[in-house]
This record gives sequence, structure tokens and C-alpha cells, in this order.
Amino acid sequence: MCFPGHLPANRLWFWRPKAIHLKEGTAIRGGVPIIFPWFNSGFEGGHVASKKPKHGFARNSFWHYDKEGSSDALLRYTLDSSEINADILSQFVSGPNPQFHAVYTIEVGCELTMSLTVYNDGDEPLSYEEALHTYLQVGDAEQSQVCGLEGADYLDTVLDGDPRCSQGDEPATFQGMVDRIYYSAHTLELRDPVLKRTVVVSKQGAAQTVVWNPGEQAGNAIGDLDEGEWRGFVCVEAVNNRDCAVVVPPHDSHTLQQTLSVKH
Repeated sequence: MCFPGHLPANRLWFWRPKAIHLKEGTAIRGGVPIIFPWFNSGFEGGHVASKKPKHGFARNSFWHYDKEGSSDALLRYTLDSSEINADILSQFVSGPNPQFHAVYTIEVGCELTMSLTVYNDGDEPLSYEEALHTYLQVGDAEQSQVCGLEGADYLDTVLDGDPRCSQGDEPATFQGMVDRIYYSAHTLELRDPVLKRTVVVSKQGAAQTVVWNPGEQAGNAIGDLDEGEWRGFVCVEAVNNRDCAVVVPPHDSHTLQQTLSVKH
């Protein structure tokens, strides 16, 4: 489930590819896919799992527009576990019969705030991974920097074994493939010298931040992208995954929120 948005003067908030391929069961690239209830192929028992579909079912599901709960400045969408195939639901870490409903809201104003709230409607704890997989438009990924992660530990999933590394004192940059899970929920700045702006990314309810760009070799090999399109975006994501997965007690809820603003 993805949402486009615009900055003043028609400058894009979010990136999307030149061509969008619409096919049932296939995720739409770009915008802000909702990653739930597992990240990538999932994580279970201390190891990477092999759950399908990739990044969970939420981004491929039909979310219901809540007209009564929406307004000119607020959009509200809902998804219920009763609408999901039982075989897919059985892959939840917390048990084969999870009962939940999820609410996704988008608040538009001087800032843009996206919130995913998951309500546990069952009588057992509900465990899951989640992310707001935000594709941010940039002038050139290789010239962009993410500031605010200095000193943070991260898992480098480009390397075998996903080793734990440390960022050091420099901003995160994008030379080659970058796919990192940072143990940081700090407010970040995506500095873009080409578009001459800084996107400020703040989070609530997140323990981690994923930073991703496929780089030239992998980017040009992605089937639904034209050659060179990988330069137009970087992903900066509010995340709870792996050892930071969410556990919601029965009849309770958890909210993952990300707010974007721009300064020039």
C-alpha cells in the first residue's frame, strides 16, 4: 500500500518509478509500502526465516478507506486479520491464529505524518515486525547523505552473516549497495545537494532505522526499474525488526509513526 505526496512548488516528497506495474499480488515500488507482519523474509528463533510474501502481506493487501474517519487533512485506512488467508496468517511468530486489526493514517499539514497502529484483538500476545518503507526522492543518491546516525551500531545485510558494525563519526552515504539496519531511532536529516533541500525524518514507536539504496549494479538489474532510476531515491525507514520485533499484549495496541518535513 503506497501513497504519493508533493512538496510545495510541485517538488516530490516521495520517489516512484517511471513505470508502475499493476498486478494482483505484486507490490508497487515507490511511495511508502507498509511492511507488516514480517520484514523481508522474516526472522524467527534468532535466524533469518523464509516467510512469503516478501515483507509480509500488508503492502499487497486491499486496505479499506474509512470515509467517516477521514477529513481534508487526514486519511484513514483499515485492514483486518479476518480478510487474510489462514495459511499466510499461520506464519506469525506468535501463533497460527492471530486476531488483529490495523489502522493506517496520513496527516497532511506543514509536516507529513504517517502512523501504523496494530490492535491485538486476541487473547494471546501478538508478535510481528514492521516498517514504513519510505522511498524519498533525491537528485542523486551518490551525492546524498543521512545525518544523525553517527556512532550508531548497524547490521550490514550486504555482507555475509549480516555483521554488526559501527557508523563512526561520518554521515551515511550511498556508494554501491547500502542495506543497513541501524539500532537508532534518532531524528535524521537527509541532505540533498542536487535538489538543494534537507528532509527531516523523525520517528516514534521505532527502535531501528533501515537505510537502503541498491547501487548501480543491483539497481540496474531490478526488473521494474529503468537503467539509472536507482539514483533518484534513497530509503529511510522507521522499523522494528529482528531482535526489536514488537510484542503487543492481548487487547492492547502499538503505533509506529514517521514524520517528514523539509527545510531548504
